[in-house]
Amino acid sequence: MSATGPDPAAADPATATHKLLIGACGAADVMSLPNYLLALRTRMPALRVRVIMTATAVKFLPARTVRLIGEAVFCEGEDNFDPGHAKLAQWADHFIVLPATANVLAQAAQGFSGSLLTAALLAYPGRAIFFPCMNAEMWHKPAVQRNVAQLTADGHHIAGPVMAQCWEISTAEYKTGPCLPSPSQVAGIVEDVVRHRGTRS
Repeated sequence: MSATGPDPAAADPATATHKLLIGACGAADVMSLPNYLLALRTRMPALRVRVIMTATAVKFLPARTVRLIGEAVFCEGEDNFDPGHAKLAQWADHFIVLPATANVLAQAAQGFSGSLLTAALLAYPGRAIFFPCMNAEMWHKPAVQRNVAQLTADGHHIAGPVMAQCWEISTAEYKTGPCLPSPSQVAGIVEDVVRHRGTRS
């Protein structure tokens, strides 16, 4: 008689089903979001992914492009597919904001809920992961660092930006500044969270 027990695959984050909600803000790096979604799907094929895009984000990257990769995309303004911030927050096992602008960091730190994304963050019962994206001058401002400290104190995680050569749209130059981690690095961070924290990270 063969022994029975838990299916090992069920405990494997690569095969277990987890629900990830991604908040995409209006930084230029949001144009790379499809690469991050593909990296997540490659690393965790069973991962269910929904995306909230701010009104500024869809000016950089059309929502219809993101819908080719994500399970669903929710926006504000003309492309409004808003099911309600509370429902999105309840659906998610994990919540990341990528890229996270200084504006959204400030709103989240102060508990503002003026958009679908910030309202969903406020309604989410777990800990979110923020991937900041802004130029070096903004990142080092005391006000931004106070907001980062507040989010950390509230239990959220700030995935510190990687200092590297980045294309800065405002100056049309390559500058050394805070950039997003690579798609594979972000996928590794999310997989680690799924593996060690379970749901409602």
